Amino acid sequence: MIKWGVRLMITPDELIRIARLAKLELAAEDTDALMTDMTDIIKIAQSIDDADLTLLDCTSGNEAAALREDIAAPPLTADIILKNAAIKRDGYFAAITVTDAGESV
Repeated sequence: MIKWGVRLMITPDELIRIARLAKLELAAEDTDALMTDMTDIIKIAQSIDDADLTLLDCTSGNEAAALREDIAAPPLTADIILKNAAIKRDGYFAAITVTDAGESV
């Protein structure tokens, strides 16, 4: 089990950085409430991480889906795979690179 460490609170600097990365405007009067909310989310995630899963059977009740037959099929073509890609370049998926300053490259 991975332990996240003892610190379960988010700092004001972390909150500002997260807001900047998410391109959100953060009003000063909202900072305390948002820090409390995000800290609560981190605590919930930690409690999930701490849960004892040793007795959990992940395949219980749906063995057919968990152990479905592996059937060979012809591979998909690049055209089919890229059909719904927002950006494609030279037969590959393309993505916009965003710098720390928030500028698209």
